Amino acid sequence: MQQENYASGANAFDSLIGTWNVHNRRVKGNYALPNQPGNEPEWEEFTGHDRFEPQLNGRAVVEHWEATLPDGIQALGLSIKAFEPETQQWSIIWIDNRNPLDFQPLHGTFTNGVGTFYQVTKTADGQPLHVRFIWDEMTATSARWQQAFSFDEGEQWNTNWIMRFTRQAAS
Repeated sequence: MQQENYASGANAFDSLIGTWNVHNRRVKGNYALPNQPGNEPEWEEFTGHDRFEPQLNGRAVVEHWEATLPDGIQALGLSIKAFEPETQQWSIIWIDNRNPLDFQPLHGTFTNGVGTFYQVTKTADGQPLHVRFIWDEMTATSARWQQAFSFDEGEQWNTNWIMRFTRQAAS
């Protein structure tokens, strides 16, 4: 039986270092609202680019994401993924050019090649919003990221954005 070799700890995001093409698939409209029973969300798709760079001697990874949204708006995003050796946890901060700045991090770890990160924030009307990021299917040439929201303290999750990464060929 072949044993899987998953990166974990401080090396969990190392396979992302470099430049990527990104296929984005996200729920149309306001995905910060719960899905209504019997009302399946409509999805839209678009492409983008991403670049991951190691920082602080490998303790952090900085991500630079960009895409043109289906409505023609340019979207720019920046994340900082930082590893805390004492807790063996990663913190992820995401900011972009379309939303108010929010420096509240998601926290999580990798288990068997799957990174799961959580945050509790608030909706525009002040209700608790649980956020989950999942990083998985990470190889030398591909990866997947998913975002989901929960409006019932994590009992049910509504996936609202999926990114599939394909490494750009070296030029």
